[in-house]
Amino acid sequence: MNSIKSIYQSIKRIVTHPWTMAIVVAVIVSAFALWYGAAWSLVVALPLIYDYYVAHGIRNWHRKMYQKHHWWRVVWALWCAVVFAAVVGIIVHMLLFKWEQPFLITFAVVLAYAVWEELKGQTKVYEWIYGWVHAILFATVVATLIQLYWFQMFVIPTGSMESTLMAGDYILVNKVTYGPRVPMTPLSFPFVHNTMPMNPEKASFTTSWQREYRRLAGTGQIERGDVVVFNFPEGDTVVMEMQAMSYYELLRDKQFGRTVEERRRNIAENFTVAVRPMDKKENYIKRCVAVAGDTLRVVDGRVYVNGQEEAFVPKRQFIYYNELTGKPLKVGIDPATGGYMELPVTDDELGAYANEENYKLKKIGGAISGGSLVPHLTSGPTAKWTIDDLGPIWVPKAGATIELTEENMAMYERCIAVYEQRIVEHKDGEIYIDGEPATTYTFLMDYYFMMGDNRHGSLDSRFWGFVPEDHIVGKASYVWFSVDPVEGGIRWDRMFTTIK
Repeated sequence: MNSIKSIYQSIKRIVTHPWTMAIVVAVIVSAFALWYGAAWSLVVALPLIYDYYVAHGIRNWHRKMYQKHHWWRVVWALWCAVVFAAVVGIIVHMLLFKWEQPFLITFAVVLAYAVWEELKGQTKVYEWIYGWVHAILFATVVATLIQLYWFQMFVIPTGSMESTLMAGDYILVNKVTYGPRVPMTPLSFPFVHNTMPMNPEKASFTTSWQREYRRLAGTGQIERGDVVVFNFPEGDTVVMEMQAMSYYELLRDKQFGRTVEERRRNIAENFTVAVRPMDKKENYIKRCVAVAGDTLRVVDGRVYVNGQEEAFVPKRQFIYYNELTGKPLKVGIDPATGGYMELPVTDDELGAYANEENYKLKKIGGAISGGSLVPHLTSGPTAKWTIDDLGPIWVPKAGATIELTEENMAMYERCIAVYEQRIVEHKDGEIYIDGEPATTYTFLMDYYFMMGDNRHGSLDSRFWGFVPEDHIVGKASYVWFSVDPVEGGIRWDRMFTTIK
């Protein structure tokens, strides 16, 4: 027993030795700096790591300054008070005022209390709270780095990926697979996406500092069949009262006016319209059915890419309409035969399908067509497309050049004008890009075509087009927790399952 205890103590001494800690931290920081492309930062970071764990030069210098100079004690007290006020003030402001009052007022009040405590002598309550302030700051920094560059948690809000993913599933998204995207809007509130906690109408970010798109090296690339999380391409403009709907779909709705300009004006006058930067658009999750350079076609609900039917998706489902009962019917693919397999929505409907004479199925796919689908035309061949029959559609690829026509511009103009930020104009039957006549265009980015596994219940690329590579967040890997949002209770059978 004593020998085991002695070995444990020896290992503990080695692991907690200052040099061991310094080497481990230095290796981690060096690896991240090289991955990030900021090797120059090691000139500052490595000496600081050595000093913090081994030399303690800065700590000793601070102690001497604190003992020798009264002004240094005041400066240090003010700094500690500012840190205290920032952390505690945010928590107090969020709980009491829900961000509806100016934060500076709360910050000033808490700062005054902290300065008073620091200068007169800290009470035990203040010291106890400050202990939590340090813990919160450390946890926030570490968790933020993990969330930005390694993996992130998401919750599935809708049934667009049924039955692969269910509403109420909590999933882990791996950012390393495709390479994490460096934050483009760095000044934002931690752990939330685009609105403040307890106030969904207040933005959680400021665009006063923004950076260009950049992605670090990943371990792989997007492949057909991957379940991908990305920023909603049409989410740059949002009507806050109708956030579940695309702003651009509303602009096509004639109930808001006869022309696009009239609809835009009426929406702006009657609703709250918010503009969001790219990395603060809503997060969507779909399955990638076609990658850059592919040609996609959907025939009778089946997806064909480059002439080959997509790989088998175990839990892909469709919704059919039962003309006799007036109820919807979910239909999946029978893995044994590859054909359709009827799956009743409820147990009550099960008896209605026992005898083939008791039901007659009709696809709902044909009901959604025309201007609702890309390229949003109400005349011509594409106007006859439905969610079950559309294409062929070529997916843009970086470096690929296409001939431009008025017909294909309806499909690709948003890619050119919005995602690749070129100025597109139509004059006298000709196309101008950046002020010059253009008969061809070479794409700058790769694009992807995404579809939900709930093929008749998903708002996806069939409605709003391609997903640019700079909108990609990461690959959905695992379901780590799941709660039924309707019935309540934990779905134990879905926990810690791999997403396929």
